[in-house]
Parts: sequence; C-alpha cells; structure tokens
Amino acid sequence: MGLLLINVSIMSFKGDYGRYAYLARTLDNIAFECAEMAVQSEDEIEAKRYAEALLEYTRKNLENIEIRNCRCEVYFEGGFAVTRVRMDVKNLFRFPFSPVTSVIAERKLIVL
Repeated sequence: MGLLLINVSIMSFKGDYGRYAYLARTLDNIAFECAEMAVQSEDEIEAKRYAEALLEYTRKNLENIEIRNCRCEVYFEGGFAVTRVRMDVKNLFRFPFSPVTSVIAERKLIVL
C-alpha cells in the first residue's frame, strides 16, 4: 500500500512539474519577445503593451492553471532593455506543502 501511495505521489508531481515547466518556458518566451521589441523600437510603453497582450492571450489559453495576477515590467538599465514577466498562480502543484506561488521570467538584451 505504501509503494502505491508513493508511486501515485511521484506521478502527480511529474504532471504538476510538467505544467510548471511549460508555464516557465512560455513566460521566458514572452519576456524575450518583449525585450526584443523594446530594443528595436526603444519604446518602453509599446513593449509593455505588447507584453500585456501576450500575457492576456496566454492567460486565456492556459488550461487547468488558476492564475491570480499577471504583470510585466519593461525598462532600460545601463545599456540593456530589461523585461520581467511575473505570473502569480494558485495550486500549480496539487500538494499542499508546495511553496510555488508564482513563476518569474526575466530577460536582458543589449541596446545597440
């Protein structure tokens, strides 16, 4: 009985971690695209609007993930365009002792 419980727990964790990894890759791609746009246009406001549109599209198309809050920061710092995307989630992992409550992606690109 103990082995069955451990096996089910491991399978559940692997599925939950797969959702976490997918969400982290998606946010990393959004951060990269927005940093590219900020570098090309050199306009923080336009890049932030683009990031918010991508986040809203992603939020609508994510299944089985309860999202509490999404936000994006785009700014220029010391010759870099920095994009930070944060998504606060609820119950990403099914176990109650999971400390994961948000996923963050950050990208820096050099402004030439």
